Formats: sequence, C-alpha cells, structure tokens
Amino acid sequence: MIRLGLLISLIAFVIAAAFSAYGWLNTEPGAQVPVHFDLSGQPDRYGSKAEAFLFLPALLVGITFLLAIAPEIDPRGKNVRRSRPLYIVGWIIGVVSLAGGQGLITWTAVGGGIEGAVMARSAAVFIALIMILLGLVIAKARPNFFAGIRTPWTLSSDLSWDKTHRWASRIYLLVGLAGLAAAFLMPPEVTTFVLLAALLTTTLGLVVYSWWVWKHDPARETLTPDDD
Repeated sequence: MIRLGLLISLIAFVIAAAFSAYGWLNTEPGAQVPVHFDLSGQPDRYGSKAEAFLFLPALLVGITFLLAIAPEIDPRGKNVRRSRPLYIVGWIIGVVSLAGGQGLITWTAVGGGIEGAVMARSAAVFIALIMILLGLVIAKARPNFFAGIRTPWTLSSDLSWDKTHRWASRIYLLVGLAGLAAAFLMPPEVTTFVLLAALLTTTLGLVVYSWWVWKHDPARETLTPDDD
C-alpha cells in the first residue's frame, strides 16, 4: 500500500515540479502570480514566485511523508492497512489535486487563458468525481485515526463507525452523481457552491448520526471513574 502511494506521489511530484520549473523560468523576477481562484475561475489573490511555484510541490512532499508514516504512528495501524481502498483513493485525490493546482497556477502565470465558466465547470466536475470515488470506497474503511469519518463517537464505537461509513457511502455517491449531472445542466458557479454546501451539510449530518448510533450502542466505550 505504501509503495503504491509513494509511486503515485513520485509521479505527481515530477509533474508538479515540471510545471513549477516552467513557470519559474517564464515569469519575470518579482512578478506577482495568481495563486488562488474564485468559484467563477477568476484569480482573487496574487503571490510571489516562491509562493506560486514552490509551495504546492513542498506541500505535496509533506503530505506524502505524513501518509507514508501514518500506519506506523497510528495506534490502529493495522486498521489503516485494512482501509487500503479509501487510503489509496484519498492519497491519489490529495497529490493529484496539488499537481493539478500547480498546473493551473503555471498556465495562468505564463499568460494562458481559461474561460471562467470552463474552469468553474471543471471544478464542479472534479468535486463531484471526488464524492463518487469516496462513496465507492469509504464503507470499506476500518476504525483508525487517519482515514474516514473520525469523530469521538466513531472511534469509540465500532457500530457507530460501521453504520456511519455505510451511510456516508450512499450519501456521497448520491450527491456526487447528482452533482456530476448538475455540472452540465446548471450554471457552473452555482453547481460548485451547491456541491460544497452539500458536502459540508452531509458531513455534519453524518457527525450527528455517529453520535446517535454511539449513544445507543451498549458496547460503546465511555469514560468511567476508574479511567481518571
């Protein structure tokens, strides 16, 4: 699992580094480069060349390091390995997002133009695909501290963990599929906003549900006077 993740990260890093090098060599010293974009795809914050071309590759390396050591430092490391489908999908989403973000920054920095509507629609499709992918694998996660819906209640009740993640699989798949269709039928800026709001709302709902299941689980872990 870790070897596969490291290989994925290596490929993503090479791509991101190539984008960074190209952008660095083709922008003027002291240039201010777009580093953040709004929902309509327009730049809404500018930064230095160092921020534009070094930050995301460095962040990719840092995330890779954390993901690589997670099974060793997690008290439930065996369960991290048993959560391989979700772990690898999450790893791919993380590093591909960073490499893609570096490509977007570089393209914009060197004068490439992307129509705002196209960028916004692409963002909506990307978010929808992430939710679909998570929906396909999240139910297979086992209790751990790095991958999945980690609340105090899912981590102290296997029943809460299992039920919460089964519902998360259904909800994320449904929202992702609906969002994918909406990305081509609705204004892209609206779709992106609705998808982000749906992701936040459903996740908060799952947190509440995890507490409710934990509350009704006779086998749940609770603090007793002997634990003080």
